[in-house]
Amino acid sequence: MKLIVLKLSCVLAMADFGKSFVSLLHTSPIYDSSLVMAAEKTQQSQSVQITQVTLLAREEKTPPVGHPPTLNRDIGFASVFLRLENLQEANSQITIQNIKIVNVSHGRSQNFSYSPQKITLRPLENSEQAFHLKNKTGYVGTGKVKAVVTYQIGERVNAMTSAPVEVERR
Repeated sequence: MKLIVLKLSCVLAMADFGKSFVSLLHTSPIYDSSLVMAAEKTQQSQSVQITQVTLLAREEKTPPVGHPPTLNRDIGFASVFLRLENLQEANSQITIQNIKIVNVSHGRSQNFSYSPQKITLRPLENSEQAFHLKNKTGYVGTGKVKAVVTYQIGERVNAMTSAPVEVERR
C-alpha cells in the first residue's frame, strides 16, 4: 500500500514503502511563498475572462408571413453570445467596449452599432451574455462574417473573435 501525504505549508511529500516513511521532497518555506505568490499572480491575470464568442448572423429581406412590407424594417440581425468566467471569490467587472461584425474576406465592418456595457460577475460565476444587434441595411457583400468583441478588465483592453459563420439569408 502506498500512502502519499502532501503538506502545503512546507511542501513535504512522503511515501510509505513497507514499514518506513521516506521523505521524497522537502523545500524551505522561502521557496514555498514564492511559488504561492507566482500562482496568485497568474490567477489574478486570468481571474475574469471571456472563454467563448459565438455569432449567429441572418438577413431577412422578405417580411415575415402575414406582415405587409414596410420601408423602415430591420433587415440585418446579429446575435453575439459571450461566455464569461469569474475565477475569483470577489465581484469582478468587465466592460464590453465594442462589438463589430466584420466580413472575413475583405475585413470591412458591417453596419451595426453597439454602445459600451458594463457587466458585474459575482464570485465564481459563469455567465453567458447575449447581445442582439440589428440594422436596416442588411449585410454588405457575400461570404462569411465574424464578431470582434473588444473588452476591458481593469486597465487591460483585449479583443476576441468568433469563428467565421455564413449569413443565413431569407
